[in-house]
Amino acid sequence: MPGHCGPAFSRSSRGGAVGPYFFLSYARTDDQDAYVRRFYDDLCAQIMELAGSAVRLPVGFRDNSSIRIGEHWSERLESVLGICRSMVALYSPDYFRSEWCSREAGVMMRRANQYFARTQKGSSALIPVLWRPVDIPSEVAHIQYVTDGFGSWYADAGLQRLLQKDPAGEDYRNAVRLVAQRVLYVAEREKLPVATGIRLAQEPLSFPPRTAPTRPGSTVQFFVAAGTADTLPEERRSAPYYGRTGLDWNPYHPQEEYPIYQVAQRLVTAQGYGTAYREVRTGLSRQLNQAWRDDQVSILLVDAWSAPVSPYREQLEQFDRAEHPATGVLVPCHPREEGERGELWRGVTEVFERKSSRGTQDRQFQVRVSATDFKQALGRMVSSAQNNLIRKRHAPVAPGAGGQGTVSARPILRGPSSGTGSVPGSAPPRIPGPAGGTPQVGPPADRPVNRPRRPGGHGPHDSRGDGGAGR
Repeated sequence: MPGHCGPAFSRSSRGGAVGPYFFLSYARTDDQDAYVRRFYDDLCAQIMELAGSAVRLPVGFRDNSSIRIGEHWSERLESVLGICRSMVALYSPDYFRSEWCSREAGVMMRRANQYFARTQKGSSALIPVLWRPVDIPSEVAHIQYVTDGFGSWYADAGLQRLLQKDPAGEDYRNAVRLVAQRVLYVAEREKLPVATGIRLAQEPLSFPPRTAPTRPGSTVQFFVAAGTADTLPEERRSAPYYGRTGLDWNPYHPQEEYPIYQVAQRLVTAQGYGTAYREVRTGLSRQLNQAWRDDQVSILLVDAWSAPVSPYREQLEQFDRAEHPATGVLVPCHPREEGERGELWRGVTEVFERKSSRGTQDRQFQVRVSATDFKQALGRMVSSAQNNLIRKRHAPVAPGAGGQGTVSARPILRGPSSGTGSVPGSAPPRIPGPAGGTPQVGPPADRPVNRPRRPGGHGPHDSRGDGGAGR
């Protein structure tokens, strides 16, 4: 099956260990949606199709799917790094911020250097794939990642964007085929020396990791408060909107294929933001306070059915009693729920009593958000929270006693004048870029400086174009 990684490795006719065809090296933050897994599975399937009956298992190694329960994570990963036949590295801004990615690539480059010393032939075993547009560090810029076969879209947008746009399209399938051809070429033509005794934490860096962006609001954290198929009220358990965990919640099914946090991630990452996600657990206010201190926007994605019940109610009510200027709350609404009985939405109002009292114009508290309005509501929310972070950075005193990141809550105003604390202005047409409230039009500004190179490079990291996807 695609991505198969058995408990033992095959043995060559000379008795040497034969590892998987490729080791997938990627930033863990890039794996917070389904796209890395989809590319990995597609690449494994394509290698098996091209190799036919000659294929040897395991095909690939991806730590999240190839390490079994009970195995020691670091030892397993280090062992595979020493015997894999190639490495497919997913280049992205987060990849070049990761110390671990730098060390993984460093192991492969060291094995390539040993291969060159033994054979005087360059190795193509490190196979970069431009996952998202990024400026390539000079330390690895000599390894070509563009070939004529990918097309002009590749350097401009990256493979993840193509996968998002058309996973069944010819361009994406052709790109996967080219990478698979390169992997098989390396596996058949190059026999890298086995590296033993790898301790990843002590391996030298292949490039200096870049620091994460420090602009206010350049990272958006999503917190999901939703039930599961087993914990919901009896009348909701058969609904197709829930899964094994809260992160499986898809309130817009069948209009949307993916869970809500992945939909939100796609919208903000397309505008250049970094993202993170987690389920709402105990300590929510502490986590939001830390995000405020770290200049991060936080968005709560809340299921109306789950908010009034344990374990979410206490955490959400505690959140509502304090001011979190860089946090927004978004409560989606499926078309079938628009005419739901009043107690469903009254329950949300009771949990968020203070925020509900401010009226419907609060950009950072949006209830009954339809699928068609989701992008616009999220854009307004991120923009408003980001502007508050910018004001905080320029304020002489940080909000909250002791710099804890919260502001004392104002009294609830009831009566005819209540609910007027709205933020003026119309909604932006797009989610703003991470530099502030100005919408960013088009793809992110970072662009690769590399250009396609002619095949035929020399040295330990050859840029040959044989067999498909070169560097």
